[in-house]
Amino acid sequence: MALLLFLFVLLCFAAAAAESSRSPATSLFVLGDSTVSCSASILPLNLTAPSLPAGPCLFPSARRLLPDHLAAKMGLSPPPLISTLNGTAAAAARGVNFGGQYGDRGMFRMGAVGQQLRLAAETLQLLQLEAGTPQDASAAAAGAVFVLSFGTDAYARLLARGPAEADAAAPKHGRRGLGRLLADRIARAVSELYEADVRRVAVMGVAPLGCAPRVMWEGPRGLGGGRGCVEEANELIEGYNARLAARLDDLRPQLPGAAVVFCDVYKGMMEILSNPRRYAGLEETREACCGLGPFKATVGCLSKEMACGAPERHLWWDLYSPTEAVDALVANWSWGSLSSSPPPDSASASGVTMMSICSPMSLQQLAYG
Repeated sequence: MALLLFLFVLLCFAAAAAESSRSPATSLFVLGDSTVSCSASILPLNLTAPSLPAGPCLFPSARRLLPDHLAAKMGLSPPPLISTLNGTAAAAARGVNFGGQYGDRGMFRMGAVGQQLRLAAETLQLLQLEAGTPQDASAAAAGAVFVLSFGTDAYARLLARGPAEADAAAPKHGRRGLGRLLADRIARAVSELYEADVRRVAVMGVAPLGCAPRVMWEGPRGLGGGRGCVEEANELIEGYNARLAARLDDLRPQLPGAAVVFCDVYKGMMEILSNPRRYAGLEETREACCGLGPFKATVGCLSKEMACGAPERHLWWDLYSPTEAVDALVANWSWGSLSSSPPPDSASASGVTMMSICSPMSLQQLAYG
Protein backbone atom coordinates (compact mmCIF):
# COMPACT_ATOMS: atom_id res chain seq x y z
CA MET A 1 0.00 0.00 0.00
CA ALA A 2 2.84 2.37 0.88
CA LEU A 3 4.46 1.64 -2.48
CA LEU A 4 1.21 2.37 -4.32
CA LEU A 5 0.81 5.62 -2.40
CA PHE A 6 4.39 6.60 -3.26
CA LEU A 7 3.84 5.87 -6.95
CA PHE A 8 0.60 7.90 -6.92
CA VAL A 9 2.36 10.89 -5.38
CA LEU A 10 5.21 10.53 -7.85
CA LEU A 11 2.79 10.51 -10.78
CA CYS A 12 1.01 13.60 -9.47
CA PHE A 13 4.32 15.40 -9.09
CA ALA A 14 5.35 14.45 -12.61
CA ALA A 15 2.04 15.65 -14.00
CA ALA A 16 2.34 18.94 -12.13
CA ALA A 17 5.90 19.38 -13.35
CA ALA A 18 4.85 18.71 -16.93
CA GLU A 19 2.02 21.22 -16.60
CA SER A 20 4.34 23.87 -15.16
CA SER A 21 6.87 23.31 -17.95
CA ARG A 22 4.37 24.34 -20.58
CA SER A 23 5.08 27.62 -22.33
CA PRO A 24 1.79 29.24 -23.38
CA ALA A 25 1.82 31.29 -26.55
CA THR A 26 2.63 34.92 -25.83
CA SER A 27 2.46 36.24 -29.39
CA LEU A 28 0.88 35.38 -32.74
CA PHE A 29 2.53 36.20 -36.05
CA VAL A 30 0.62 35.70 -39.28
CA LEU A 31 1.84 35.43 -42.87
CA GLY A 32 -0.55 34.91 -45.76
CA ASP A 33 -2.85 36.23 -48.45
CA SER A 34 -6.44 37.50 -48.44
CA THR A 35 -7.43 34.65 -46.11
CA VAL A 36 -5.68 36.41 -43.22
CA SER A 37 -5.58 40.10 -44.00
CA CYS A 38 -7.96 42.89 -44.87
CA SER A 39 -5.11 44.63 -46.69
CA ALA A 40 -4.92 41.76 -49.17
CA SER A 41 -7.31 41.40 -52.09
CA ILE A 42 -7.60 39.91 -55.54
CA LEU A 43 -8.25 43.11 -57.46
CA PRO A 44 -8.06 41.65 -60.99
CA LEU A 45 -10.89 39.32 -59.99
CA ASN A 46 -13.00 42.25 -58.81
CA LEU A 47 -13.15 41.11 -55.21
CA THR A 48 -13.08 44.70 -54.07
CA ALA A 49 -12.66 48.23 -55.30
CA PRO A 50 -9.32 49.99 -54.73
CA SER A 51 -11.03 52.75 -52.75
CA LEU A 52 -12.65 50.33 -50.30
CA PRO A 53 -11.39 47.90 -47.67
CA ALA A 54 -10.79 44.38 -48.94
CA GLY A 55 -13.84 42.26 -49.75
CA PRO A 56 -14.22 40.20 -46.54
CA CYS A 57 -13.73 43.31 -44.40
CA LEU A 58 -16.31 45.83 -45.53
CA PHE A 59 -17.52 45.64 -41.94
CA PRO A 60 -14.23 45.91 -40.04
CA SER A 61 -15.94 46.35 -36.68
CA ALA A 62 -17.79 43.05 -36.98
CA ARG A 63 -15.91 40.91 -39.50
CA ARG A 64 -13.18 38.72 -38.07
CA LEU A 65 -10.86 36.57 -40.12
CA LEU A 66 -9.32 33.25 -39.08
CA PRO A 67 -6.26 34.75 -37.29
CA ASP A 68 -8.54 36.90 -35.15
CA HIS A 69 -10.43 33.81 -33.95
CA LEU A 70 -7.18 31.97 -33.23
CA ALA A 71 -5.76 34.93 -31.32
CA ALA A 72 -8.86 35.02 -29.13
CA LYS A 73 -8.43 31.34 -28.30
CA MET A 74 -4.83 32.06 -27.26
CA GLY A 75 -5.97 34.89 -25.05
CA LEU A 76 -4.33 37.48 -27.31
CA SER A 77 -5.56 40.52 -29.17
CA PRO A 78 -5.87 40.23 -32.96
CA PRO A 79 -2.37 40.74 -34.39
CA PRO A 80 -2.19 44.22 -35.96
CA LEU A 81 -1.15 44.70 -39.57
CA ILE A 82 2.53 45.51 -39.99
CA SER A 83 1.55 48.68 -41.87
CA THR A 84 -0.19 50.06 -38.77
CA LEU A 85 2.75 49.68 -36.37
CA ASN A 86 5.21 52.39 -35.40
CA GLY A 87 8.31 50.27 -35.80
CA THR A 88 8.99 49.70 -32.09
CA ALA A 89 9.49 46.38 -30.37
CA ALA A 90 6.72 47.14 -27.90
CA ALA A 91 4.20 47.47 -30.72
CA ALA A 92 5.18 44.09 -32.15
CA ALA A 93 5.73 42.16 -28.94
CA ARG A 94 2.28 40.51 -28.92
CA GLY A 95 2.34 39.62 -32.59
CA VAL A 96 2.03 41.05 -36.10
CA ASN A 97 -0.04 40.26 -39.18
CA PHE A 98 2.19 40.51 -42.26
CA GLY A 99 -0.59 39.44 -44.62
CA GLY A 100 -1.12 41.46 -47.76
CA GLN A 101 2.47 42.69 -48.02
CA TYR A 102 3.31 41.62 -51.54
CA GLY A 103 6.54 42.23 -53.35
CA ASP A 104 5.50 40.46 -56.54
CA ARG A 105 2.42 41.32 -58.62
CA GLY A 106 2.64 38.37 -60.97
CA MET A 107 -0.07 35.82 -61.53
CA PHE A 108 0.89 33.56 -58.64
CA ARG A 109 2.57 36.14 -56.40
CA MET A 110 5.28 33.71 -55.40
CA GLY A 111 7.23 36.73 -54.15
CA ALA A 112 4.63 37.30 -51.45
CA VAL A 113 6.10 34.56 -49.26
CA GLY A 114 9.62 35.94 -49.44
CA GLN A 115 8.48 39.52 -48.88
CA GLN A 116 6.59 38.63 -45.73
CA LEU A 117 9.39 36.41 -44.47
CA ARG A 118 11.82 39.32 -44.74
CA LEU A 119 9.45 41.53 -42.77
CA ALA A 120 9.04 38.80 -40.16
CA ALA A 121 12.81 38.31 -39.86
CA GLU A 122 13.34 42.05 -39.38
CA THR A 123 10.63 42.13 -36.72
CA LEU A 124 12.16 39.18 -34.85
CA GLN A 125 15.58 40.85 -34.97
CA LEU A 126 14.06 44.01 -33.52
CA LEU A 127 12.47 42.02 -30.69
CA GLN A 128 15.77 40.29 -29.96
CA LEU A 129 17.68 43.58 -29.91
CA GLU A 130 15.17 45.13 -27.54
CA ALA A 131 15.14 42.12 -25.19
CA GLY A 132 16.75 42.83 -21.84
CA THR A 133 18.81 39.65 -21.75
CA PRO A 134 19.52 36.66 -24.01
CA GLN A 135 17.11 34.75 -21.78
CA ASP A 136 14.39 37.31 -22.53
CA ALA A 137 15.07 36.95 -26.24
CA SER A 138 14.83 33.15 -26.01
CA ALA A 139 11.60 33.39 -24.02
CA ALA A 140 10.08 35.71 -26.62
CA ALA A 141 10.99 33.32 -29.44
CA ALA A 142 9.70 30.32 -27.47
CA GLY A 143 6.36 32.01 -26.90
CA ALA A 144 5.78 32.94 -30.54
CA VAL A 145 3.35 31.02 -32.75
CA PHE A 146 3.50 31.57 -36.50
CA VAL A 147 0.52 30.88 -38.78
CA LEU A 148 1.08 30.64 -42.55
CA SER A 149 -1.85 30.72 -44.97
CA PHE A 150 -0.91 30.95 -48.64
CA GLY A 151 -2.41 29.50 -51.81
CA THR A 152 -5.98 30.76 -51.97
CA ASP A 153 -5.17 33.86 -54.02
CA ALA A 154 -2.89 31.86 -56.31
CA TYR A 155 -5.53 29.25 -57.04
CA ALA A 156 -8.26 31.86 -57.41
CA ARG A 157 -6.24 33.48 -60.18
CA LEU A 158 -5.44 30.13 -61.72
CA LEU A 159 -9.07 28.99 -61.79
CA ALA A 160 -10.28 32.33 -63.12
CA ARG A 161 -8.02 32.10 -66.15
CA GLY A 162 -9.18 28.68 -67.27
CA PRO A 163 -6.97 25.67 -68.18
CA ALA A 164 -5.55 26.85 -71.50
CA GLU A 165 -4.79 30.41 -70.44
CA ALA A 166 -3.32 29.30 -67.10
CA ASP A 167 -0.99 26.80 -68.76
CA ALA A 168 0.05 29.40 -71.33
CA ALA A 169 0.79 31.93 -68.58
CA ALA A 170 2.89 29.43 -66.63
CA PRO A 171 4.46 27.12 -69.23
CA LYS A 172 7.14 25.78 -66.87
CA HIS A 173 4.72 24.30 -64.37
CA GLY A 174 1.13 24.75 -65.57
CA ARG A 175 -1.86 24.25 -63.33
CA ARG A 176 -0.75 21.08 -61.59
CA GLY A 177 2.83 22.21 -61.24
CA LEU A 178 1.72 25.18 -59.18
CA GLY A 179 0.96 22.88 -56.25
CA ARG A 180 4.51 21.52 -56.27
CA LEU A 181 6.08 24.97 -56.48
CA LEU A 182 3.91 26.49 -53.78
CA ALA A 183 4.22 23.53 -51.37
CA ASP A 184 8.00 23.57 -51.76
CA ARG A 185 8.08 27.33 -51.13
CA ILE A 186 5.99 27.05 -47.97
CA ALA A 187 8.18 24.21 -46.67
CA ARG A 188 11.25 26.34 -47.31
CA ALA A 189 9.60 29.21 -45.44
CA VAL A 190 9.11 26.96 -42.41
CA SER A 191 12.81 26.06 -42.54
CA GLU A 192 13.75 29.73 -42.74
CA LEU A 193 11.59 30.52 -39.73
CA TYR A 194 13.31 27.70 -37.86
CA GLU A 195 16.68 29.27 -38.62
CA ALA A 196 15.29 32.47 -37.06
CA ASP A 197 14.61 30.50 -33.81
CA VAL A 198 10.88 30.05 -34.43
CA ARG A 199 9.76 26.73 -33.01
CA ARG A 200 5.96 26.70 -33.35
CA VAL A 201 4.42 26.95 -36.81
CA ALA A 202 0.94 26.19 -38.16
CA VAL A 203 0.36 25.95 -41.91
CA MET A 204 -3.18 26.27 -43.23
CA GLY A 205 -4.34 24.45 -46.36
CA VAL A 206 -6.53 25.86 -49.13
CA ALA A 207 -10.33 25.65 -49.04
CA PRO A 208 -12.41 23.82 -51.69
CA LEU A 209 -12.50 26.69 -54.17
CA GLY A 210 -14.21 24.44 -56.69
CA CYS A 211 -17.31 25.12 -54.60
CA ALA A 212 -16.73 28.88 -54.42
CA PRO A 213 -19.40 31.04 -56.14
CA ARG A 214 -17.08 32.42 -58.81
CA VAL A 215 -15.72 29.03 -59.84
CA MET A 216 -19.18 27.48 -59.90
CA TRP A 217 -20.46 30.36 -62.03
CA GLU A 218 -17.59 30.06 -64.49
CA GLY A 219 -17.42 26.27 -64.33
CA PRO A 220 -18.71 23.87 -66.96
CA ARG A 221 -21.96 23.30 -65.08
CA GLY A 222 -22.46 26.73 -63.52
CA LEU A 223 -24.47 28.52 -66.18
CA GLY A 224 -26.06 25.29 -67.34
CA GLY A 225 -28.15 25.03 -64.19
CA GLY A 226 -25.84 22.67 -62.31
CA ARG A 227 -25.46 23.16 -58.58
CA GLY A 228 -22.49 20.94 -57.85
CA CYS A 229 -18.89 21.93 -57.20
CA VAL A 230 -16.38 22.00 -60.05
CA GLU A 231 -14.57 18.77 -59.31
CA GLU A 232 -11.52 19.46 -61.48
CA ALA A 233 -10.82 22.60 -59.47
CA ASN A 234 -11.17 20.77 -56.16
CA GLU A 235 -8.90 17.98 -57.38
CA LEU A 236 -6.17 20.54 -58.09
CA ILE A 237 -6.48 21.97 -54.60
CA GLU A 238 -6.65 18.55 -52.94
CA GLY A 239 -3.44 17.68 -54.74
CA TYR A 240 -1.77 20.83 -53.43
CA ASN A 241 -2.94 20.24 -49.87
CA ALA A 242 -1.73 16.63 -49.96
CA ARG A 243 1.67 17.66 -51.30
CA LEU A 244 2.00 20.41 -48.70
CA ALA A 245 1.14 18.00 -45.87
CA ALA A 246 3.67 15.49 -47.22
CA ARG A 247 6.40 18.13 -47.50
CA LEU A 248 5.83 19.12 -43.88
CA ASP A 249 5.93 15.45 -42.83
CA ASP A 250 9.32 15.13 -44.53
CA LEU A 251 10.53 18.35 -42.96
CA ARG A 252 9.73 17.67 -39.29
CA PRO A 253 12.64 15.26 -38.61
CA GLN A 254 15.02 17.94 -39.90
CA LEU A 255 13.80 20.51 -37.36
CA PRO A 256 14.58 19.16 -33.87
CA GLY A 257 12.67 20.86 -31.11
CA ALA A 258 10.12 22.38 -33.48
CA ALA A 259 6.39 21.70 -33.72
CA VAL A 260 5.01 22.07 -37.24
CA VAL A 261 1.27 21.61 -37.74
CA PHE A 262 -0.77 21.28 -40.92
CA CYS A 263 -4.47 22.24 -40.78
CA ASP A 264 -6.73 20.86 -43.49
CA VAL A 265 -9.14 23.74 -44.13
CA TYR A 266 -10.47 21.81 -47.13
CA LYS A 267 -11.67 19.01 -44.84
CA GLY A 268 -13.44 21.41 -42.51
CA MET A 269 -15.26 23.31 -45.22
CA MET A 270 -16.29 20.14 -47.03
CA GLU A 271 -17.89 18.98 -43.79
CA ILE A 272 -20.01 22.13 -43.81
CA LEU A 273 -20.80 21.80 -47.52
CA SER A 274 -21.83 18.17 -47.06
CA ASN A 275 -23.92 18.72 -43.92
CA PRO A 276 -25.02 22.36 -43.80
CA ARG A 277 -28.11 21.61 -41.68
CA ARG A 278 -25.92 20.61 -38.75
CA TYR A 279 -24.80 24.20 -38.37
CA ALA A 280 -27.41 26.51 -36.92
CA GLY A 281 -28.44 29.27 -39.27
CA LEU A 282 -26.15 28.28 -42.13
CA GLU A 283 -28.57 27.79 -45.00
CA GLU A 284 -26.87 28.98 -48.20
CA THR A 285 -23.75 27.10 -49.38
CA ARG A 286 -23.67 28.16 -53.05
CA GLU A 287 -24.54 31.83 -53.34
CA ALA A 288 -22.24 34.54 -51.96
CA CYS A 289 -23.53 37.06 -49.45
CA CYS A 290 -22.04 40.03 -51.29
CA GLY A 291 -22.02 40.36 -55.07
CA LEU A 292 -24.22 40.44 -58.17
CA GLY A 293 -25.41 37.97 -60.77
CA PRO A 294 -25.77 34.17 -60.64
CA PHE A 295 -24.35 32.84 -57.38
CA LYS A 296 -23.65 36.56 -56.65
CA ALA A 297 -20.43 35.89 -58.51
CA THR A 298 -20.60 37.90 -61.73
CA VAL A 299 -19.47 41.07 -59.95
CA GLY A 300 -17.59 40.95 -56.68
CA CYS A 301 -18.35 42.77 -53.46
CA LEU A 302 -17.91 46.49 -54.13
CA SER A 303 -20.00 48.15 -51.42
CA LYS A 304 -21.87 47.49 -48.20
CA GLU A 305 -25.13 47.94 -50.06
CA MET A 306 -24.43 44.84 -52.14
CA ALA A 307 -24.19 42.60 -49.08
CA CYS A 308 -26.97 40.34 -47.86
CA GLY A 309 -28.75 41.10 -44.61
CA ALA A 310 -27.70 37.91 -42.82
CA PRO A 311 -24.11 36.89 -43.73
CA GLU A 312 -24.11 34.33 -40.91
CA ARG A 313 -26.51 32.23 -43.00
CA HIS A 314 -24.03 31.99 -45.88
CA LEU A 315 -20.97 29.83 -46.31
CA TRP A 316 -19.38 32.28 -48.77
CA TRP A 317 -19.00 35.99 -48.15
CA ASP A 318 -17.94 36.90 -51.69
CA LEU A 319 -16.44 35.25 -54.76
CA TYR A 320 -13.90 33.14 -52.85
CA SER A 321 -13.93 34.14 -49.17
CA PRO A 322 -15.86 32.29 -46.43
CA THR A 323 -18.02 34.19 -43.98
CA GLU A 324 -17.03 34.88 -40.40
CA ALA A 325 -19.32 32.08 -39.23
CA VAL A 326 -17.37 29.58 -41.31
CA ASP A 327 -14.00 30.98 -40.21
CA ALA A 328 -15.16 30.52 -36.62
CA LEU A 329 -15.98 26.84 -37.26
CA VAL A 330 -12.62 26.28 -38.98
CA ALA A 331 -10.88 27.95 -36.03
CA ASN A 332 -12.73 25.67 -33.59
CA TRP A 333 -11.75 22.55 -35.51
CA SER A 334 -8.16 23.79 -35.82
CA TRP A 335 -8.00 24.54 -32.12
CA GLY A 336 -9.36 21.14 -31.22
CA SER A 337 -11.48 22.26 -28.25
CA LEU A 338 -14.07 19.55 -28.67
CA SER A 339 -15.66 19.96 -25.26
CA SER A 340 -17.59 23.02 -26.44
CA SER A 341 -19.27 21.07 -29.24
CA PRO A 342 -22.24 18.80 -28.51
CA PRO A 343 -21.91 15.14 -29.55
CA PRO A 344 -23.47 14.58 -32.99
CA ASP A 345 -25.60 11.67 -31.82
CA SER A 346 -27.20 13.70 -29.05
CA ALA A 347 -27.57 16.97 -30.90
CA SER A 348 -30.45 18.21 -32.96
CA ALA A 349 -30.26 18.84 -36.70
CA SER A 350 -28.29 21.97 -35.91
CA GLY A 351 -25.70 20.12 -33.79
CA VAL A 352 -22.06 20.88 -34.48
CA THR A 353 -19.79 18.03 -35.53
CA MET A 354 -16.79 17.31 -33.34
CA MET A 355 -13.66 16.96 -35.41
CA SER A 356 -10.05 18.04 -35.64
CA ILE A 357 -8.52 19.18 -38.91
CA CYS A 358 -4.91 19.63 -37.77
CA SER A 359 -2.07 17.12 -37.50
CA PRO A 360 0.03 15.88 -35.87
CA MET A 361 -1.48 18.00 -33.07
CA SER A 362 -4.16 20.61 -32.58
CA LEU A 363 -3.42 24.32 -32.47
CA GLN A 364 -4.36 24.27 -28.81
CA GLN A 365 -1.55 21.78 -28.21
CA LEU A 366 0.75 23.88 -30.36
CA ALA A 367 -0.05 27.01 -28.37
CA TYR A 368 0.19 25.45 -24.92
CA GLY A 369 2.42 22.43 -25.41
